[in-house]
Amino acid sequence: MEHVKNLAIEYHKKGNNCAETVFKACNEGLNLGLPKSAVRMAAVMGGGIGRSGCACGALTSACLILGALSGREEPQDKPVVDMYSSVHEFYERWIQRFGVACCRILKNSPEGKPVSCAALMVETADMVSDFVREKGLK
Repeated sequence: MEHVKNLAIEYHKKGNNCAETVFKACNEGLNLGLPKSAVRMAAVMGGGIGRSGCACGALTSACLILGALSGREEPQDKPVVDMYSSVHEFYERWIQRFGVACCRILKNSPEGKPVSCAALMVETADMVSDFVREKGLK
């Protein structure tokens, strides 16, 4: 979705980290109406979870968006299998595209071809918006 991609570019240029960029672009572009407190929760995932270099912030933020759309509030609301299925499927697609979930490896590829974080943010936001529409999660 071109609108979400453009929002991701805009948020990144304004200084948002990878997690903030994906979260804000999807929240606004998909009209999810998630509260600012959710943005704060996503923000700390930047840099591979608090700049630890572990799980990519763009990916974890994408999973938070999908969780907001397909998660549950109480165990009796939805079976675990149903709750995890959309996030797992998205994760597998993301891994197919980028190869690994580790921020440190994405930035310092052993093959000498690091991923551009800016491009990764934009593509992840686009992947989320396409996935949400495809699965009818909104």
